[in-house]
Amino acid sequence: MLLALTCMMAQAQDKVMVIADPHVLAGELCNPESQSCKDMMESQRKMLDLSDAAWCALMDTAMKYQPALLLIPGDLTKDSEKASHNKVVKSLKQLHAAGIKTLVIPGNHDIGGKAYAYTGDTKTVVDSLKDSEWESTYSWVYESAAKDKNSHSFAAEPLDGLTVIGIDGSNKSAGTGSLSKATLTWILEQADAARTKGNMIIAMSHWQILEHFDQQGTLESSCRFKNADALRDSLMHHGVHVVLTGHFHVNGITTFRDTTGQTNDSIIEITTGSPITYPCPYRWLTLSEDRANLSVETATIRSLGTITDMETYSRDWMREHTENMIPALALRAWGKVDENWDEIKAKVDEFGLGIGSLLDYVKEKKFPKTDEEKIALVEKHFKDPAINLYLFHSEANEHEYPQKGEELAQAVYGGMEGMIKELFGSMTFTSVLVAYAQGIVEEPVQSMVENVTCWRSKLFSNCTDDLRGTKKINKPRQPSDLNEQIVNDQMADGYYDLLGRPVAQPIKGQIYIHDGKKILY
Repeated sequence: MLLALTCMMAQAQDKVMVIADPHVLAGELCNPESQSCKDMMESQRKMLDLSDAAWCALMDTAMKYQPALLLIPGDLTKDSEKASHNKVVKSLKQLHAAGIKTLVIPGNHDIGGKAYAYTGDTKTVVDSLKDSEWESTYSWVYESAAKDKNSHSFAAEPLDGLTVIGIDGSNKSAGTGSLSKATLTWILEQADAARTKGNMIIAMSHWQILEHFDQQGTLESSCRFKNADALRDSLMHHGVHVVLTGHFHVNGITTFRDTTGQTNDSIIEITTGSPITYPCPYRWLTLSEDRANLSVETATIRSLGTITDMETYSRDWMREHTENMIPALALRAWGKVDENWDEIKAKVDEFGLGIGSLLDYVKEKKFPKTDEEKIALVEKHFKDPAINLYLFHSEANEHEYPQKGEELAQAVYGGMEGMIKELFGSMTFTSVLVAYAQGIVEEPVQSMVENVTCWRSKLFSNCTDDLRGTKKINKPRQPSDLNEQIVNDQMADGYYDLLGRPVAQPIKGQIYIHDGKKILY
C-alpha cells in the first residue's frame, strides 16, 4: 500500500522544463581564442562561446530533477549547423532513455542557415540542416504525434490529459514567423479535438503571438507572427489559453483578454529568455493533476565552469556587447527617420504650426550627414539610457521597482530632448518637437518600465508577473484512472488525501482515496 501511495504522489503533479533559444554551437566548431570566433562574438548579445557548456549544464539539471517533459520552442542551434543539431539530439536521446520526454519546434536559426565553424583566423563553411531533414533528425517528436503535412507543426499527448501543439512558423521567405491557411486550419482542428477530450492545451511556437509591451511589434517587427492578432484570437476561441514562446531573449508573461465583450476568453503567453543571454534563464512549469492549473517558476544558470557568478558575468557581457550594437541600431533609427520624414512633418503640422517646409530646411542644414556623425549624436544622448533600460527589461518584473523604472524612463525622455535641442537650437517650435517626439516613445517606454500592456487603456490594461505565478487555464479534468483500483482495502472506511491521511470534511471537486480507489468527490 505504501508503494501505491508513493506512486500516486509522484503522479499528482507533473513538472515540465522549458528551455528557449539555447543556440548551441557545438564545441568542435568554436575556438574562443581564434580570431574568427572573436570577430563573430563582437557585435551581438549572445554568449555563444558558452552555449555548449550551458546546454550541458541544463541537460545535467534535467537529469537531476527528472521532469516529466522538456519543451524547447526553437533556436536549438546557432545557425542550423549539423554538428550542433547532432549535439542536441544526442543529449535529448539520453533524456529519453532516462524517461524524460522531449518535444521541440524549429526557430529561425534551426533550418537552412549559413553555417560556419569558428576555429581559425577566418570562419569556414560547414553543413547545415536542410528543411527536409528536420523531421528525420527529431524523429521521436513525430513518431507518436499527429503531423501537419504542410509544415513541421505537430500535436502530441506526451502526458495524460495534456496536448502540446507545436506551431511551426519557420518560413524563411516571410522574414518572421508565418502560417499558411492550411496549417492554421489543421492546428485549430487539433485544438478542437484536444478540447473535446477535456485536455489542457499548451501551444508552443518560436515567434511570439502577444505583445509583452505596447508597440513591441513596431519596434521589432520580426518578434511576432505575421497576422499575430488574428492568430491569437483564433487560438483563444478554439480552447488554446496558454502558449510558450522564445525568440526575444527576454522573460515575459503577458495576458490578453477578449475585448469585444462577446466572450470571457483569455490567452497567456509565457516567453522564456535564452540561457546564453543575461540573466541566463529557463523555466519550470507545474501542471495540476486535474489539468486545470499551470504554475510557473523561473530559474537561472548560476555558475558555469570557471565562472562562479553567471549573473554578474552575463550582465557585464550584455552591457559591453549592447554598447557594441549601438552604431548599427543608430543607423537603423536614422533610416526610419528618413523613411517616415513626410509622415513626421504631417504629424507636426497637426499642431497647427505649418512648419513642414522649415523642418526640411533644418534637416538639410542641421542633421548629421555621415554615418559617423549620426552614430556620435545617438551615442551622446541615448547610449546609457538605452543600455540601462534594456538591462532593466531583461531582468523582468519591472513593476516591482517603480522608482528605478521611472528614473530610466525620464533618462530616455531627457535624451530625446537633448538631441532635438542640439539639432534645432532655440527655435520657437523646438519645445513642440520635444513634446511630439516624447509622445511617440512614451507609450512603449512606460508600458515597459511599468510592465503594463494596453498602458493607455484603463479598462483593458494588464500587468502580469513575468517570473512566477499560477494560472487557471482549463476546466478541471476528471483523470482517466478515477475509480481504478489503486490501493488495497486495508484502510478504514472514510476519505483519505493522496498522502493517505484521513480527511474529516471532503471538499467537492477534490480527489480522494475512498474504498481503496481514487475518486473525484
